[in-house]
Amino acid sequence: MTDRRILEDSELYAPREAGFVTLVDRSDAIVKLSAIHAQGLAALDTDLVEIARNCIENAELVSALKFCETAQLGAGFAILHVGEEAVWLLLHFWLPGGIVSRHLWYAENGTKDFKPAPDHLMACVWELAVIDFERRAWVETALAGRPVSEYFARTLPAQPV
Repeated sequence: MTDRRILEDSELYAPREAGFVTLVDRSDAIVKLSAIHAQGLAALDTDLVEIARNCIENAELVSALKFCETAQLGAGFAILHVGEEAVWLLLHFWLPGGIVSRHLWYAENGTKDFKPAPDHLMACVWELAVIDFERRAWVETALAGRPVSEYFARTLPAQPV
């Protein structure tokens, strides 16, 4: 059977601007924070960035996995995504074995109150572009035996995703 459904115009892909914002230095990890904004990065609210930073700084890490001696490797990345329907905050920490953990929050548009998102959600098409960038940076630096500082130095340039 051939599926001939076509998405409605409101569902069609349109690029959004994304780029690196800042490093967030937690006591146990450094996190690269990038942002995506449906109306361009110039529209990014600095108060929202500070709220996201606070959320990243205070997030509890995942507990150690049975096959890992440590819960995370002191490195991670986050994405603050100001979308059309909500504001999303994704936080990832690199774990041993090339695994990345996921924490996901959202705030309804017009608010800055982040709440945990339902467990079945992962990322949208725009966020996946940033995740792909971070994956490549991790593989080409830390997983290639180079200093983790090289991973932190590799940041997403402002660009459409």
